[in-house]
Amino acid sequence: MKSIMVFGTVQAVGFRPFVYRIAIENKVSGYVRNRGEYVEIVIDGPKNNVDSFVNDLYGKKPPLAKIDRLDITEKSSDENFKTGIFYIKESKSGSSGSASIIPPDICVCNDCQKELFERTDRRYLYPFINCTNCGPRFTIINKTPYDREMTTMGKFKLCPSCLKEYKNVLDRRYHAEPVACPECGPHYSLFDKSGKKIDNPIENAARLLEEGKIIAIKGLGGYHIGCDALNEEAINELRQRLGRPYQPFAILGRDAPSVENVTKMNNEEKKQLTSFERPIVVLEKKDEKTFENAAPGLHNVGIMIPYSPLHFLLFRYTSLDFFVMTSANMPGDPMVIANEDAFKSLDVDYFLSHNLEIYNRCDDSVLRDSKFIRRSRGFVPQSIDIPHKKKILAFGAELNNAFTLTKEGKAFISQHIGNTTHYDTLMFFEDSIKKLLVLLNMKMEEIDLLVSDLHPQYETTKLSERYSKETGIPFVRIQHHITHAKAVLTENNFEEGIAIVCDGTGYGIDGKSWGGEVFHVTKEDEERIGHMGEYPLLGGDKAAKEPVRILVSMLSEEPLDEYQSTYRYGAQGIEALKNLLREEKISSTSCGRVLDMFSVMLGACSERTYEGEPAMKLESLAWRGKDLNVPIEVEDNILMIKDFSKRIFDMRNDHRKCDLARTVHVSLAKAFSEIAIEVAKEHNLPVGFSGGVAYNRIFSDTIKKQVESEGIKYLEHRLIPCGDGGVSFGQSLFSYKNI
Repeated sequence: MKSIMVFGTVQAVGFRPFVYRIAIENKVSGYVRNRGEYVEIVIDGPKNNVDSFVNDLYGKKPPLAKIDRLDITEKSSDENFKTGIFYIKESKSGSSGSASIIPPDICVCNDCQKELFERTDRRYLYPFINCTNCGPRFTIINKTPYDREMTTMGKFKLCPSCLKEYKNVLDRRYHAEPVACPECGPHYSLFDKSGKKIDNPIENAARLLEEGKIIAIKGLGGYHIGCDALNEEAINELRQRLGRPYQPFAILGRDAPSVENVTKMNNEEKKQLTSFERPIVVLEKKDEKTFENAAPGLHNVGIMIPYSPLHFLLFRYTSLDFFVMTSANMPGDPMVIANEDAFKSLDVDYFLSHNLEIYNRCDDSVLRDSKFIRRSRGFVPQSIDIPHKKKILAFGAELNNAFTLTKEGKAFISQHIGNTTHYDTLMFFEDSIKKLLVLLNMKMEEIDLLVSDLHPQYETTKLSERYSKETGIPFVRIQHHITHAKAVLTENNFEEGIAIVCDGTGYGIDGKSWGGEVFHVTKEDEERIGHMGEYPLLGGDKAAKEPVRILVSMLSEEPLDEYQSTYRYGAQGIEALKNLLREEKISSTSCGRVLDMFSVMLGACSERTYEGEPAMKLESLAWRGKDLNVPIEVEDNILMIKDFSKRIFDMRNDHRKCDLARTVHVSLAKAFSEIAIEVAKEHNLPVGFSGGVAYNRIFSDTIKKQVESEGIKYLEHRLIPCGDGGVSFGQSLFSYKNI
C-alpha cells in the first residue's frame, strides 16, 4: 500500500475524478481526497498496476493541472480495500508546509460554449455556465480546500439536476464548485440610473450599447465599463465622465478573425489572444486611425476576446464587433466589485449586475510581445519557481503594485493592486495580503523576512516597517532597480549576469533618482557598473507630469520659444523653469524621463495625463521612422545624454520627426548595450533587460540585436512584468538579507 501526496495545481481542475478514472483503469484500490494544500492518494494493488497508475498521473493529467512533485511513501493501514474498489473521500485540511494552490479564473471551455447556445440544453443562454474545466476559481474562493462551501457560490443551493451532476464522478461537472443553472444559480439584472429594473437584461444591455449608451458591467473579477468602441460620441462622453482624456481603453472583440481584420497579429500573439487565460494583448493597428478614439496617438491597441459566457451572449444580441471594456474605477483607485459601490460611484447610463459576490478582485491581464504589462486574471495565483525556500513577504513598488509571498521554493505574485498612494488601493493591498496568506495556509508570524523598496516615502515601505514593528519580523529595503536586475536574471535561471534596467524613476542608493542603470549581479552582491548621465530633475516628481521640465534641464541655454504654446504656463512658465534650474538640487539618471523629454521636443506629447503616455507616444512616432545613426558618447560607462540631446535638438528642423524619434530609441539602446556587452564578454555572462522601458519594442529589439550579435545570451521577462508589477518578485529573491 502506498501513500501519494500530489503537490501543484491539483484543485479545481477535475483532478480527483481523473484519479478515480485511472485507478479504475489500472485496477488499484484505495481513495483520493483534497487535503487543502495537496491531494492525498492511498492506493493498493499489484506493483505493475501501481506503477502504471503513477505513470498515468503524469501522462494523462487534466489540461489545467500542474504537478510539481509527488511524495510517495509506503503506508501501513488498518483499512482493508476491496480489490478494484476506489472512492473519493471528503476533503480535509492539511498542514501548512506545502505550496499548492488553486488555479486562476479561466475562459469558458468549448464544451460549455457549445451548451450555452444549444436550445435543448437546460443551461441554454445561461451566463454562469461552467464545468470542472472552466469558470471562476480565484475570484470566488475564500479558503482551501476548494469546496463549494469555501466559495461565494456556497449560498446558492444546488437543484436536484445540478446536484446529480455534482455527485457523479464520471460527469464533467463532478465537484465543479461553481456549478449552477438558471434554476439554482446567480443571475444578471439590468438597471437604469434611477434603479428601475429592465427585463431581458443581457439582450437589452447589448441593444443599449448599440445605441451609444455607457454601461457598468459586472464580470468575473470586478466591474467593467462598456460602450461601442467605434462610437466617437460615446467614447468622448466616457472619457469626460472618467477623467481619462487620452488614456487608451481596452477593447473586447467578437472573436480572433474580427481582431485580425484590424490589427497585425503574429502566431504567438494569436495564441495568447485565444488562450484559456484570455489576456488583453497589445497589438499593432493595421491603420493608425483604427480605434483612434479608444487609443489616441498610439500605433497599437489592447484587445481581448470573450472569456466569460456573458461576453459571448452580448455579441449574440448585437451586430457590433468591438466594445470598449475598461476597468470600472477612477484613476488610481481599485476596480469596483460590489453592486452597492458601483451604483454609488460609477457615472454610467445603466448597470448590468449579478448577485454573485466577488471575493478576490482581479483585473484583466495585459501582454505585449509576450511580456506581462499586468499579470492578473488568468495567471494569479499561479506560482513561479525560485531558488530558496524561505517565507518572504515582498511589498513591491508604489505604482502598478503587486506584492509577492514565497513558500517552499515558490513565489506567488498577487493580482494587480495599483497605485498605493490612494487610500482605497492601500486597503485593497492589505486585504489581499490577508486573503493570499489564507489561501496558502500561512500565518503572518511564519514569515521569515519582510522586504520593501528603498524609497522611505512609499506607502508600501511605511507599511512594511509597521508590520515589522507589530510582528517582530525583520525587514530590509532593497533598491528598486536592483530588484529588477535580480528578477530578470533569476527568472531565466541565472545567478550571475549583467542587467540593463531602464524605467521612469527609483530611489537610488546615493539618494538620487535613478532610472537608466547597468548592474553586474552575483549570487549575493550587486554592482552598479554604468548609468545614464545625470541631469537636473527640475521640480522632482512634477517632471513626470510636465516633461517640458526635463527639456529645460537639458537645453537651458537654448531658445525654447516653440514649446511655449504647448506648455500650460506658456512663455512665463518656461522662463520660470529656467530660473528654478539655478536652485534645483535633485538629479536623475532616469531613461524614462529622457524619453519623455524627447517626446516634448519632437512634438509627440507635451504633458502626461496617464502613466507612460509621453514615452508611448514617442514610440508610436518612431514606429514609422528610420534610424539616422547618431551615436551617444559613453565615457567611463556613463551616457553623455546632454550632448546627445543638443544634437537631436539641432537636427529637429532638418529631418522628419519620426526619423529623429527612431534615432533616439536606437541610440540610447546601443549606448546601454555597449556598457553591458563589454563587461559580459569579460566575464562570459548573459545580459538581461528589465524595467518599464523594456516594453518598448524598438528599444528592446535593438538591445537584443546588439547583445546577440556579440554571441552573448540575451535575457528578458516572460513570467513576470517588466515594470513595477514585477518589483515584488525581485524583492522576494533576497532571502540572504537579514536572515
